[in-house]
Amino acid sequence: MLSILVGAVALFAFGALWFTVIFGKTWARLMGFTADKMTPEEQNKAKEMGMTKPLILNFITTIITASVVYYIFPQILTLSFSEFLKIMLIIWLGFGFPIYANAAIWERKSWKLVLINSASGIISVVIIASIIYYMNPSIY
Repeated sequence: MLSILVGAVALFAFGALWFTVIFGKTWARLMGFTADKMTPEEQNKAKEMGMTKPLILNFITTIITASVVYYIFPQILTLSFSEFLKIMLIIWLGFGFPIYANAAIWERKSWKLVLINSASGIISVVIIASIIYYMNPSIY
């Protein structure tokens, strides 16, 4: 269970780095979070909401992700980390990537944004798979 918390913290930290330092300005612009693209109502709502609530909700979703990986890990019955990672990447490709792609297809988001978000998703899969696998040797 400790690996769930460690995984959630690691994913949260990675997301913070990815969406601020590495791609922050580009991501915000592509998401339309710049003041020149937001209506006055959207600007007021963003100011009222602040960052606390979204960050808390984001951390909860990282706990969910880490928990799911933790609980499906013994069911996969892999013999090595590379097999486990391969299965996790296939799961991401089948379930994660289509969600990101639909943002471009249906929401008219840029494919550059899809690449930034989906790259974050695949790196997150590698991070969480590594933590769950190596912190739980008794499972395999």
